[in-house]
Amino acid sequence: MPLEAGRPVQVAFLPELTAHRGKLLSRADHGTPIYAATYIRRRKIVLETSLLADSAALRFIFVHELFHFVWVRLGNKTRDEYSGLLLAEIAGRARGELGESSGVKKAELREHVELSPSSALWRDYMCESFCDSAACLFTGCIVHEGPKLAKRWTAIRRDWFGKNLDDDRRWAI
Repeated sequence: MPLEAGRPVQVAFLPELTAHRGKLLSRADHGTPIYAATYIRRRKIVLETSLLADSAALRFIFVHELFHFVWVRLGNKTRDEYSGLLLAEIAGRARGELGESSGVKKAELREHVELSPSSALWRDYMCESFCDSAACLFTGCIVHEGPKLAKRWTAIRRDWFGKNLDDDRRWAI
């Protein structure tokens, strides 16, 4: 991966992760089950211990989480280009996604009558789509069980990442 490391990123494993009211919980009896959480400012990634038993899922989710650090440093121009790519997919009626988190966000978007590229929901979808796409392209894995993005659209994303990750440009984490 064409990443340039900045300050160290701490990685921890905890069992039975859930998210509840903006908090990460471990071994709690409430909350939404999750596989990972990333804290950009604290430079920390927390992964669910069950991932240690599934190397493909661990690779995918770890790379996804690393790319959250890339996303915050992309710059508006590059994010706008990626937004345009996703808007073209939606206009072309592309279904499916390359990961579970972007699939969930895309489904939430479809529930809204009017799509606003300036909404928080759209920004969340863009980020998750970017991170899932990077994870899929750099690990070669698609580990989610939902509908997969068609090869045609996946190739367009691959080309976009290739154009934006050329040899002269490294993305900082």
